[in-house]
Amino acid sequence: MHRFSVVMFNNWLFFDDFVEMWIKIRQRGFSFILSKFNFNSNHRTITSFSTSFQHANWWIIPRLRERQNYLITGHRDMSYESYISDKYLSLTESAQLISIGCGSGSHEILLAIMNPRLKIIGYDFAQDQIHLANQKVVSENLKNIEFLKRDIYQVSFDMHSVDFFLFNASLHHISDIHNFIKEKIKPALKPGGLIIINEYVGPDRMNFSDEQMKYCDEVLNAYISKENRKILGTNIIKSHCYRLGRLRMLISDPSECVDSSSILPVLRLHFEEVDFKPLGGNVLMPVLKHIAHHFVNDHDDELQAVIDCEETYLQNHPSDFVFAIYRKK
Repeated sequence: MHRFSVVMFNNWLFFDDFVEMWIKIRQRGFSFILSKFNFNSNHRTITSFSTSFQHANWWIIPRLRERQNYLITGHRDMSYESYISDKYLSLTESAQLISIGCGSGSHEILLAIMNPRLKIIGYDFAQDQIHLANQKVVSENLKNIEFLKRDIYQVSFDMHSVDFFLFNASLHHISDIHNFIKEKIKPALKPGGLIIINEYVGPDRMNFSDEQMKYCDEVLNAYISKENRKILGTNIIKSHCYRLGRLRMLISDPSECVDSSSILPVLRLHFEEVDFKPLGGNVLMPVLKHIAHHFVNDHDDELQAVIDCEETYLQNHPSDFVFAIYRKK
């Protein structure tokens, strides 16, 4: 299958960027595109996390969420929140967990319910997400958790004051990972304290290799039927996996995967790795983007074929997504 992905200006722009813009207009409206033409980079980032429309990305598929549970915990019906509560968080009393980039707080709420003696604080700079999180706190009548609207670059922590830091799909939005971990996180963590990550750790700006994209294209066209390649909200039949130009990444969300390739090297430099689970995503994410809605409750045979292809690919390539835990030495 010919890849119609014209490269312009040294990966700053692809033809796919124009296709993606058309898809976004159809799915989210022209006002969403206009929201990206704003000089405030934080505003552009916040608009990327709107919950007011239907997503069609790989994480909406229940079977893949169960698979991720299995890869982390060994059980399809056990979440990572249960796993860390049983294995790590139960070892301490009256401890403090800080979640950075907590979003609407779903993971933190579960941890608060499972660990009533654990004090949890979630930080995020998106006001609507913090509002949703605090509504959940009230509805669950929880007393051991709070969510605060903060710019994490402006937040300071006392020395040796934090037992656990949680980064759930948030650390890859941090720029200059090395200094952030060395200057802000490491000093605040107590000796023996843990950093828990459930993260994208692949190439910066999702600048995937030609080899990876070619393999994903082959999987898409070989194993997914034409009717299941119809992109949500459009009449477009997906024929290849879309490249992400650096310009569109900067306009859409300046923080997206800004220094993601540094996450594992930096954490391994400063901490002891005590738990590490590769979660894949190298093939599933690009192949299922915009078409995942077809697989929410159906077409298990096609989905399994893509899973099998990903597992073959991961035999010789590092995983783009991981769950891992690091201890302060």
